Amino acid sequence: MPFTGSGYAFDQATIATVYEVGAVYGLFKPSARAGWSDCLYVGKTDNLRRRLAEHLSNPPVAAATQFFAEVLASEQHRAEREAALLLEFQPPKNAGILVKHH
Repeated sequence: MPFTGSGYAFDQATIATVYEVGAVYGLFKPSARAGWSDCLYVGKTDNLRRRLAEHLSNPPVAAATQFFAEVLASEQHRAEREAALLLEFQPPKNAGILVKHH
């Protein structure tokens, strides 16, 4: 199941408004298909604002223009959701990450 909710601009002004919460997130770039985006990276964190700022300051995914995020309080739920998103999107910047199936 894809990310729920709307995407947000992946820029300093937007990231400054993000809450410091546990979440899973995806970094996206515009797709060649009009109106679509391609997932570049999926991650999980205990502090969404800090992690997005780290990506912006040291971009492993320089083409990212948008992010999606889902707030999940527990580490277990974040790990499970991240694994599902990795299987669904198979983002290129996560290449080589093994996902355990439960």
